[in-house]
Amino acid sequence: MEKVKGRYLKTEWDDELLRRFTALLRTVVTRHMVKGSPIGDRRREARALVVVGEAGTGKTESLNRLFLTHPSLPGYGQLGSRCPLATVTVPAPCTLKTLGMGILQALGYPLARDLKEHLIWARIHEQLPRAGVLLLHLDEMHNLTDGANVGQLANIRKALKGLMVSREWPVGLIISGLPGLVPEMQEIDEIRRRGRFLRVPLLNLPDDLELVEKVIKGLATIGGLEVREDVDSSMAPRLIHAALYRFGVMVELLHEAIELAVSTGAPLDSEHFAIAYTDRTGCSAPMNPFVAANWADLDCSLVLVNESSRVPSLSDDLPKGSKMRRTQRKRGTER
Repeated sequence: MEKVKGRYLKTEWDDELLRRFTALLRTVVTRHMVKGSPIGDRRREARALVVVGEAGTGKTESLNRLFLTHPSLPGYGQLGSRCPLATVTVPAPCTLKTLGMGILQALGYPLARDLKEHLIWARIHEQLPRAGVLLLHLDEMHNLTDGANVGQLANIRKALKGLMVSREWPVGLIISGLPGLVPEMQEIDEIRRRGRFLRVPLLNLPDDLELVEKVIKGLATIGGLEVREDVDSSMAPRLIHAALYRFGVMVELLHEAIELAVSTGAPLDSEHFAIAYTDRTGCSAPMNPFVAANWADLDCSLVLVNESSRVPSLSDDLPKGSKMRRTQRKRGTER
Protein backbone atom coordinates (compact mmCIF):
# COMPACT_ATOMS: atom_id res chain seq x y z
CA MET A 1 0.00 0.00 0.00
CA GLU A 2 2.96 2.33 0.52
CA LYS A 3 3.86 1.81 -3.13
CA VAL A 4 0.25 2.34 -4.23
CA LYS A 5 -0.19 5.53 -2.19
CA GLY A 6 3.28 6.74 -3.10
CA ARG A 7 2.58 6.80 -6.84
CA TYR A 8 1.86 10.39 -7.87
CA LEU A 9 -0.80 10.63 -10.58
CA LYS A 10 0.11 13.45 -12.94
CA THR A 11 -2.59 15.19 -14.98
CA GLU A 12 -2.67 17.99 -17.54
CA TRP A 13 -3.39 20.39 -14.68
CA ASP A 14 0.07 19.70 -13.25
CA ASP A 15 1.58 21.00 -16.49
CA GLU A 16 -0.45 24.20 -16.22
CA LEU A 17 0.55 24.62 -12.58
CA LEU A 18 4.22 24.21 -13.52
CA ARG A 19 3.89 26.82 -16.28
CA ARG A 20 2.29 29.35 -13.92
CA PHE A 21 4.84 28.68 -11.18
CA THR A 22 7.76 29.05 -13.57
CA ALA A 23 6.40 32.43 -14.68
CA LEU A 24 6.14 33.54 -11.03
CA LEU A 25 9.65 32.31 -10.28
CA ARG A 26 10.96 34.30 -13.21
CA THR A 27 9.44 37.53 -11.87
CA VAL A 28 11.06 37.30 -8.43
CA VAL A 29 14.57 37.19 -9.89
CA THR A 30 14.01 39.96 -12.47
CA ARG A 31 16.14 43.02 -11.62
CA HIS A 32 15.56 46.70 -12.29
CA MET A 33 17.43 47.95 -15.36
CA VAL A 34 18.64 51.45 -16.27
CA LYS A 35 20.07 51.99 -19.75
CA GLY A 36 20.44 48.28 -20.21
CA SER A 37 22.28 47.66 -16.95
CA PRO A 38 20.90 46.26 -13.68
CA ILE A 39 20.71 48.54 -10.63
CA GLY A 40 22.80 46.40 -8.30
CA ASP A 41 20.77 43.51 -6.93
CA ARG A 42 17.53 45.46 -6.67
CA ARG A 43 14.66 43.34 -7.92
CA ARG A 44 11.32 44.37 -9.35
CA GLU A 45 8.04 44.13 -7.44
CA ALA A 46 6.88 40.54 -7.10
CA ARG A 47 3.67 38.87 -8.20
CA ALA A 48 1.25 36.38 -6.70
CA LEU A 49 -0.19 33.06 -7.83
CA VAL A 50 -3.57 32.25 -6.28
CA VAL A 51 -4.47 28.55 -6.52
CA VAL A 52 -7.96 27.55 -5.45
CA GLY A 53 -10.05 24.40 -5.54
CA GLU A 54 -12.73 22.55 -3.64
CA ALA A 55 -11.62 20.41 -0.71
CA GLY A 56 -10.36 17.08 -1.98
CA THR A 57 -9.36 18.19 -5.47
CA GLY A 58 -5.68 17.54 -4.75
CA LYS A 59 -4.30 21.10 -4.91
CA THR A 60 -2.08 20.77 -1.82
CA GLU A 61 -0.65 17.45 -3.03
CA SER A 62 0.08 18.91 -6.47
CA LEU A 63 1.79 21.98 -5.03
CA ASN A 64 3.83 19.90 -2.61
CA ARG A 65 5.06 17.59 -5.39
CA LEU A 66 5.92 20.56 -7.59
CA PHE A 67 7.99 22.15 -4.85
CA LEU A 68 9.76 18.91 -3.93
CA THR A 69 10.75 18.13 -7.51
CA HIS A 70 11.47 21.57 -8.98
CA PRO A 71 15.20 22.00 -9.73
CA SER A 72 15.17 25.60 -8.47
CA LEU A 73 14.01 24.58 -4.99
CA PRO A 74 16.72 22.31 -3.52
CA GLY A 75 16.22 21.57 0.16
CA TYR A 76 12.54 22.50 0.12
CA GLY A 77 10.98 21.98 3.56
CA GLN A 78 14.34 21.72 5.35
CA LEU A 79 15.25 24.45 7.81
CA GLY A 80 18.58 26.09 7.10
CA SER A 81 18.72 24.86 3.49
CA ARG A 82 18.29 28.39 2.10
CA CYS A 83 15.66 27.10 -0.27
CA PRO A 84 14.11 30.16 -1.95
CA LEU A 85 10.59 28.97 -1.07
CA ALA A 86 8.99 28.51 2.35
CA THR A 87 5.54 27.08 3.04
CA VAL A 88 3.25 28.00 5.92
CA THR A 89 0.01 26.11 6.53
CA VAL A 90 -2.45 28.65 7.90
CA PRO A 91 -4.12 27.17 11.00
CA ALA A 92 -7.80 27.46 11.85
CA PRO A 93 -8.69 29.77 13.43
CA CYS A 94 -5.97 32.25 12.56
CA THR A 95 -5.14 35.91 13.06
CA LEU A 96 -2.58 38.03 11.25
CA LYS A 97 -0.37 37.81 14.34
CA THR A 98 -0.64 33.99 14.40
CA LEU A 99 0.23 33.86 10.70
CA GLY A 100 3.24 36.10 11.29
CA MET A 101 4.51 33.80 14.02
CA GLY A 102 4.09 30.82 11.68
CA ILE A 103 6.07 32.57 8.94
CA LEU A 104 8.92 33.34 11.34
CA GLN A 105 9.01 29.71 12.43
CA ALA A 106 9.14 28.57 8.78
CA LEU A 107 12.07 30.96 8.28
CA GLY A 108 13.92 29.29 11.16
CA TYR A 109 13.34 32.16 13.57
CA PRO A 110 10.79 31.09 16.22
CA LEU A 111 9.92 33.84 18.67
CA ALA A 112 11.30 33.47 22.17
CA ARG A 113 8.86 36.05 23.57
CA ASP A 114 5.53 37.56 22.75
CA LEU A 115 5.59 40.55 20.41
CA LYS A 116 2.94 42.87 19.10
CA GLU A 117 1.61 42.19 15.62
CA HIS A 118 3.38 45.06 13.87
CA LEU A 119 6.72 44.07 15.43
CA ILE A 120 6.27 40.48 14.27
CA TRP A 121 5.76 41.60 10.68
CA ALA A 122 8.73 43.95 10.90
CA ARG A 123 10.78 40.96 12.00
CA ILE A 124 9.50 38.97 9.01
CA HIS A 125 10.80 41.62 6.61
CA GLU A 126 14.18 41.40 8.36
CA GLN A 127 14.38 37.60 8.25
CA LEU A 128 13.23 36.96 4.67
CA PRO A 129 16.51 38.15 3.05
CA ARG A 130 18.58 36.46 5.76
CA ALA A 131 16.88 33.15 5.00
CA GLY A 132 17.18 33.73 1.24
CA VAL A 133 13.42 33.29 0.76
CA LEU A 134 12.07 34.77 -2.47
CA LEU A 135 8.73 32.93 -2.49
CA LEU A 136 6.24 32.41 0.31
CA HIS A 137 3.52 29.76 0.04
CA LEU A 138 0.49 30.34 2.28
CA ASP A 139 -1.63 27.20 2.23
CA GLU A 140 -5.25 27.03 3.48
CA MET A 141 -5.33 30.83 3.38
CA HIS A 142 -9.13 30.86 3.72
CA ASN A 143 -8.57 30.04 7.41
CA LEU A 144 -7.29 33.61 7.80
CA THR A 145 -9.78 35.49 5.64
CA ASP A 146 -12.99 33.60 6.49
CA GLY A 147 -14.78 35.40 9.28
CA ALA A 148 -12.37 38.33 9.39
CA ASN A 149 -14.04 41.71 9.91
CA VAL A 150 -13.51 44.77 7.72
CA GLY A 151 -10.63 46.10 9.78
CA GLN A 152 -8.86 42.72 9.93
CA LEU A 153 -9.22 42.21 6.18
CA ALA A 154 -7.70 45.63 5.57
CA ASN A 155 -4.68 44.70 7.70
CA ILE A 156 -4.32 41.35 5.90
CA ARG A 157 -4.29 43.11 2.56
CA LYS A 158 -1.67 45.61 3.74
CA ALA A 159 0.56 42.81 5.06
CA LEU A 160 0.43 40.81 1.82
CA LYS A 161 0.93 43.88 -0.33
CA GLY A 162 3.90 44.90 1.83
CA LEU A 163 5.62 41.58 1.09
CA MET A 164 5.19 41.93 -2.67
CA VAL A 165 6.21 45.58 -3.09
CA SER A 166 9.02 45.76 -0.54
CA ARG A 167 11.77 47.95 -1.97
CA GLU A 168 14.51 46.02 -0.16
CA TRP A 169 13.30 42.43 -0.60
CA PRO A 170 10.11 41.81 -2.64
CA VAL A 171 8.64 38.36 -2.15
CA GLY A 172 6.41 36.43 -4.54
CA LEU A 173 3.31 34.86 -3.00
CA ILE A 174 1.67 31.51 -3.68
CA ILE A 175 -1.71 31.56 -1.98
CA SER A 176 -3.82 28.42 -1.95
CA GLY A 177 -7.20 27.60 -0.45
CA LEU A 178 -10.90 27.18 -1.12
CA PRO A 179 -12.62 29.10 -3.96
CA GLY A 180 -14.17 31.59 -1.52
CA LEU A 181 -10.68 33.03 -1.14
CA VAL A 182 -10.74 34.64 -4.60
CA PRO A 183 -12.95 37.69 -3.81
CA GLU A 184 -10.76 38.62 -0.85
CA MET A 185 -7.58 38.36 -2.91
CA GLN A 186 -9.10 40.44 -5.69
CA GLU A 187 -9.62 43.24 -3.17
CA ILE A 188 -5.84 43.59 -2.86
CA ASP A 189 -4.76 46.01 -5.57
CA GLU A 190 -1.35 44.42 -6.14
CA ILE A 191 -2.74 40.89 -6.33
CA ARG A 192 -5.58 41.91 -8.65
CA ARG A 193 -3.18 43.83 -10.89
CA ARG A 194 -0.12 41.61 -10.76
CA GLY A 195 -1.56 38.30 -9.59
CA ARG A 196 -2.57 35.23 -11.54
CA PHE A 197 -5.48 33.00 -10.58
CA LEU A 198 -5.64 29.26 -11.17
CA ARG A 199 -8.47 26.91 -10.25
CA VAL A 200 -8.12 23.15 -9.87
CA PRO A 201 -10.66 21.62 -12.29
CA LEU A 202 -13.22 19.04 -11.25
CA LEU A 203 -13.39 15.70 -13.01
CA ASN A 204 -15.85 15.53 -15.86
CA LEU A 205 -18.06 12.87 -17.37
CA PRO A 206 -17.46 11.49 -19.93
CA ASP A 207 -14.22 13.34 -20.75
CA ASP A 208 -12.20 11.92 -17.84
CA LEU A 209 -13.42 8.33 -18.03
CA GLU A 210 -10.34 7.09 -19.87
CA LEU A 211 -8.04 8.79 -17.36
CA VAL A 212 -9.80 7.22 -14.36
CA GLU A 213 -9.90 3.78 -16.01
CA LYS A 214 -6.12 3.95 -16.46
CA VAL A 215 -5.68 5.05 -12.86
CA ILE A 216 -7.76 2.13 -11.56
CA LYS A 217 -5.86 -0.44 -13.59
CA GLY A 218 -2.47 1.18 -12.98
CA LEU A 219 -2.73 1.40 -9.20
CA ALA A 220 -4.18 -2.10 -8.98
CA THR A 221 -1.17 -3.39 -10.89
CA ILE A 222 1.22 -1.61 -8.50
CA GLY A 223 -0.66 -3.31 -5.65
CA GLY A 224 -0.10 -6.71 -7.29
CA LEU A 225 -3.80 -7.15 -8.00
CA GLU A 226 -5.72 -8.53 -10.90
CA VAL A 227 -8.77 -6.57 -11.96
CA ARG A 228 -12.07 -8.34 -12.61
CA GLU A 229 -13.17 -8.13 -16.23
CA ASP A 230 -14.55 -4.71 -17.13
CA VAL A 231 -14.35 -3.49 -13.51
CA ASP A 232 -12.19 -0.52 -14.48
CA SER A 233 -14.63 0.66 -17.16
CA SER A 234 -17.80 -0.10 -15.16
CA MET A 235 -16.50 1.46 -11.93
CA ALA A 236 -14.86 4.56 -13.41
CA PRO A 237 -18.04 6.67 -13.86
CA ARG A 238 -19.38 5.56 -10.47
CA LEU A 239 -16.04 6.35 -8.83
CA ILE A 240 -15.99 9.85 -10.32
CA HIS A 241 -19.55 10.50 -9.11
CA ALA A 242 -18.90 9.00 -5.66
CA ALA A 243 -15.85 11.28 -5.27
CA LEU A 244 -17.95 14.39 -5.98
CA TYR A 245 -15.90 14.82 -9.17
CA ARG A 246 -12.82 15.66 -7.07
CA PHE A 247 -9.58 14.03 -8.15
CA GLY A 248 -8.08 13.74 -4.68
CA VAL A 249 -11.18 12.10 -3.20
CA MET A 250 -11.34 9.74 -6.18
CA VAL A 251 -7.79 8.58 -5.48
CA GLU A 252 -8.54 8.11 -1.77
CA LEU A 253 -11.58 5.93 -2.50
CA LEU A 254 -9.55 3.88 -4.97
CA HIS A 255 -6.77 3.42 -2.40
CA GLU A 256 -9.31 2.13 0.11
CA ALA A 257 -10.84 -0.30 -2.40
CA ILE A 258 -7.39 -1.60 -3.34
CA GLU A 259 -6.46 -2.04 0.32
CA LEU A 260 -9.56 -4.17 0.86
CA ALA A 261 -8.61 -6.35 -2.10
CA VAL A 262 -4.98 -6.62 -0.97
CA SER A 263 -6.06 -7.68 2.52
CA THR A 264 -8.05 -10.62 1.09
CA GLY A 265 -5.78 -11.45 -1.84
CA ALA A 266 -8.77 -11.29 -4.17
CA PRO A 267 -8.90 -9.55 -7.57
CA LEU A 268 -10.21 -5.98 -7.43
CA ASP A 269 -13.95 -5.94 -8.08
CA SER A 270 -17.06 -3.83 -7.53
CA GLU A 271 -17.62 -5.16 -4.03
CA HIS A 272 -14.39 -3.60 -2.82
CA PHE A 273 -15.49 -0.19 -4.09
CA ALA A 274 -18.91 -0.58 -2.47
CA ILE A 275 -17.48 -1.55 0.91
CA ALA A 276 -14.95 1.29 0.77
CA TYR A 277 -17.77 3.75 0.15
CA THR A 278 -19.88 2.35 2.98
CA ASP A 279 -16.93 2.47 5.36
CA ARG A 280 -16.36 6.13 4.44
CA THR A 281 -19.96 7.39 4.53
CA GLY A 282 -22.07 4.86 6.45
CA CYS A 283 -24.68 5.09 3.69
CA SER A 284 -27.04 2.21 2.97
CA ALA A 285 -27.25 0.28 -0.30
CA PRO A 286 -29.85 2.54 -1.98
CA MET A 287 -27.49 5.49 -1.44
CA ASN A 288 -24.30 3.68 -2.49
CA PRO A 289 -23.29 4.66 -6.06
CA PHE A 290 -21.35 1.42 -6.52
CA VAL A 291 -24.45 -0.77 -6.12
CA ALA A 292 -27.46 1.46 -6.78
CA ALA A 293 -28.94 1.34 -10.28
CA ASN A 294 -29.74 5.08 -10.17
CA TRP A 295 -26.20 6.01 -9.06
CA ALA A 296 -26.06 9.11 -11.27
CA ASP A 297 -29.01 10.63 -9.39
CA LEU A 298 -27.55 10.16 -5.90
CA ASP A 299 -26.27 13.06 -3.81
CA CYS A 300 -22.88 11.71 -2.76
CA SER A 301 -22.20 14.62 -0.42
CA LEU A 302 -24.51 12.96 2.11
CA VAL A 303 -23.38 10.50 4.77
CA LEU A 304 -25.19 8.08 7.08
CA VAL A 305 -28.31 8.19 4.91
CA ASN A 306 -30.99 5.50 4.67
CA GLU A 307 -33.49 5.71 1.86
CA SER A 308 -36.22 3.69 3.57
CA SER A 309 -37.81 3.62 7.01
CA ARG A 310 -36.02 0.39 7.88
CA VAL A 311 -32.24 0.20 8.02
CA PRO A 312 -31.33 -1.56 4.79
CA SER A 313 -28.15 -3.53 4.49
CA LEU A 314 -25.68 -2.95 1.73
CA SER A 315 -26.01 -6.64 0.97
CA ASP A 316 -29.64 -6.18 -0.15
CA ASP A 317 -28.51 -5.33 -3.69
CA LEU A 318 -25.71 -7.91 -3.83
CA PRO A 319 -25.77 -11.47 -5.18
CA LYS A 320 -26.53 -14.18 -2.64
CA GLY A 321 -23.43 -15.91 -1.36
CA SER A 322 -21.07 -13.02 -2.17
CA LYS A 323 -18.27 -12.33 0.29
CA MET A 324 -19.42 -8.74 0.69
CA ARG A 325 -23.00 -9.84 1.41
CA ARG A 326 -21.77 -12.16 4.18
CA THR A 327 -19.59 -9.37 5.60
CA GLN A 328 -22.47 -6.90 5.68
CA ARG A 329 -24.84 -9.43 7.27
CA LYS A 330 -22.24 -10.11 9.97
CA ARG A 331 -21.82 -6.40 10.63
CA GLY A 332 -25.58 -5.97 10.90
CA THR A 333 -25.80 -8.83 13.42
CA GLU A 334 -23.00 -7.32 15.51
CA ARG A 335 -24.80 -3.98 15.63
